[in-house]
This record gives sequence, C-alpha cells and structure tokens, in this order.
Amino acid sequence: MIKSLLTGSAGLFAMRISGAGVGFLTQIMLAKTLGSHDLGIFYSATSLATVAGFVTSIGYSQIAYRFSARYRDASKARLFKAFVSRAMFDGLACSVAAAILVVLACMLVPDLDPTTRVVYAVAGATIVPAASLVLNTNLAGAMRFFGWCYVPDGLVRPIIFLGLIVGLEAFVRRPTGGEVMILFSTLVTVTALVVFRALQPHLPAITLPRPEERRLGQRWRREALPLVLLSLYTNTFADVAILFATPFLSQSDIAVFGVCLKLSLLVGYFVQIAQQIAIPDLADARGKGDQAGMRRAARRSILLPLAFTSAAVLGCFLLGRQVLGLFGAEFGMARDVLVIMVATQVVRAMAGPSAHLLTLTGAQRLNAALCTGALVALFAANWGLGPRFGPAGAAWAVVISYTGWIVATAVVVRRLGEMRTDVVALFLSRQPVTVAAVREAPAE
Repeated sequence: MIKSLLTGSAGLFAMRISGAGVGFLTQIMLAKTLGSHDLGIFYSATSLATVAGFVTSIGYSQIAYRFSARYRDASKARLFKAFVSRAMFDGLACSVAAAILVVLACMLVPDLDPTTRVVYAVAGATIVPAASLVLNTNLAGAMRFFGWCYVPDGLVRPIIFLGLIVGLEAFVRRPTGGEVMILFSTLVTVTALVVFRALQPHLPAITLPRPEERRLGQRWRREALPLVLLSLYTNTFADVAILFATPFLSQSDIAVFGVCLKLSLLVGYFVQIAQQIAIPDLADARGKGDQAGMRRAARRSILLPLAFTSAAVLGCFLLGRQVLGLFGAEFGMARDVLVIMVATQVVRAMAGPSAHLLTLTGAQRLNAALCTGALVALFAANWGLGPRFGPAGAAWAVVISYTGWIVATAVVVRRLGEMRTDVVALFLSRQPVTVAAVREAPAE
C-alpha cells in the first residue's frame, strides 16, 4: 500500500502539494531568521546554483524520457549505456567547469563582504550536485521510479531543511546567511548522492564515452540544447527571474521580490496542474481532428484557473499586507508587488495551454526561440525598470516577459495552422475556427 502511495499519481500530487506547503513555511522562517538583506543574498545564490545546475546538465535531462524509453530494450542495451555515460560525463564536465568559475570569481572579486563571498562560493560548489540531481531525477522518471523522481528532492529535503533551521534557532543560536547556505548545499549534495545510489542498480555501468559514439553524442546534444532554453523559462522561471533581477536591486529588495514571486507561483501551481490535466485530451482531440474536443479541453484548462487566479488577486489586494507581514515588517509594505505578481498568473491562465499545444506540434526550436526572446525581454525590462522602481520594477518585468511570450506563442500557433487556445479565441472571438488539427508543423 505504501509503495502504491509513493508511485501513484494521487500520492505524488499530494506530496508535491505538501512540499510546496513546507516551502512556504521555510520562506517565513528564513525571512525571520536572516532578515531581508541576508535573505536576498540567499535567494540570489540559490537561484544561481539552481539555474547553473540546470544549464550544465545541457539538456540531457529533458531528452531522458524519450531516449531511455527507446534504448531500454535488451537489444539496445549498448545504446542505453552510451546515452547514460555521455549524459553523466558531459554534465559532470560542464558543471565542474561552471563551479570552478563561480568559486574563483568569489575569491577574486574585490570589496565583497564576507557573508556574500561565502554564500556565493558555496553556491558555486553546489552547481555540481544540482546538475547531478537534475539529470538523475529525470532518469528516475523515465524509468518510472516516480518516488525517487519527486520524493527526496521535492518533499524530504524541504522538510529536513526546515527542521534544521528551526532546531538551530531554538536550541543553538540564530544561524548566519553563510551557515544557512552551507546547510542548503549539504542537503542538495546528500540528496543527489541518495538518488544516484538508488538508481545505480537500474543503470548500466558508467564508462568514458567511446570515440565511435561521437555522432550519437552530437545528435543527442543537438536535440537537447533547444530544450534547455525552453525548460529554463518554463521549469526554472522563479530562479531565472530572481537571478535576472539581482544586478539591478539591493539585496533587501531581492528578498521582497523573491517572497512575492514565490507566493505568486503557489497560485500559479493551480494553473500548471489544470493545463497539464488538459494536455492528454487536447492531444487526443488534435490527433483525431476533433476541433470541438480541442475547444472543450482548452476551455476546461482556462475556466477554473482564471476564476481562481482572479480571486487570488482580489485576496492579495485585501489581505496582502497581512500575508506579507508574516515574513517580517519590511515585507508588509510590498502588497502592490504581490498583486502585480499574482496578476501575472491571471495572464498565464488566460493564455490557456497554448505553449503545450506548440510542443505537441513538434516545433521545439520555435518554442525555444520564443522562450529565448522572453528571457531577453525579462532581462531588458529588469535593466530598464529595476533600478528606478525597485521590486515593483522587477514585478513589471515579469509581466512584460510573460505577456510577450504568451502573445508571441498565440501568433505562432495560428501561423502553424493550429487552433488558438487562449481566452480571446475561445470565449471572445466570433470568428469560426478553420484549422486542420492534424496538420504537423513545418520541418525545422
């Protein structure tokens, strides 16, 4: 029964929700323990480690599902071994290089205060286990070991981290920013080792990539790299947004922006789940050329999320000061930032499953290009608005990036001859739909 709970979709969903709840409590505890200045440093450093770990896995984690399923047949054991070995070797080489660069920069940059230097140096060292964790959790999911995919990193690690912070403050002393970062890094490293050891019996022996497999490696990287850009925007958006805002805000402002962003993503989690539930029905209807079925699936993915996010905006407007006050007095005045961030989730809900539909067409490079444009817009908007408006400027940068990405996606979907799945097309437009739902995207 326990195994069923750990591997069933309902159990995993409950654990992810629980992990999000534990994360919320952890953010409150960190804000009260570190204060806004050190919390801002911690947010920026952990975002650096997360984003760098994701990027240095160079996309193998994103294609693990496809190629693991294709190669795990006994007749293709050599290919599976080559894929896993190449992914491990390339990820290790890139993450070690990135870690060395970050640590050296921390040691050599002058005029850094001791806390900042220690926190960022530890973040650099965390890149290697972070990259390993990204790859191995996706390999676990590809082999249907969903418990190892979600539970250690999504639930167990946050619970232990919260327990350690509470225990230190209650029984020892209030930890410093550097000590909290060391705890975080240690837990990421231990989690990465645990997941790797758990998967070892199910993975082939890791060997150095052979020269004759060079063409295979080039093919895997060619398919993986565009997905890095796509997933960087869709899967690690919170960390990217914090990282892009860091050069233009004070550490205290980063803390305020980070708290509001993380709260808004708790609201956005409901949008994500609703859209993911609609994807199978959308894909089936598209494959059958059933436009009415596509419309029904798309509408279901919009109605409840739109109502929920709209209510959340109203709730943040009325109670935002009280909610943010839980994090400390310096956060309570950021209600408007929280409202802007949650309103971004309304825009996301209004877009419906447009990005998912673009993925179903097979237009991964187009999708990656759109996400690259959105990342450029996010950085440029932070550069223009952050220094002048502080956390509110960073919040508006998120709105600009998200809105531009959604509008561009809707245009591309229409240009590909697909049915638009945004709220305007489904509820407000009276124009008939004249698309061929089974038409494939142009070859890229």
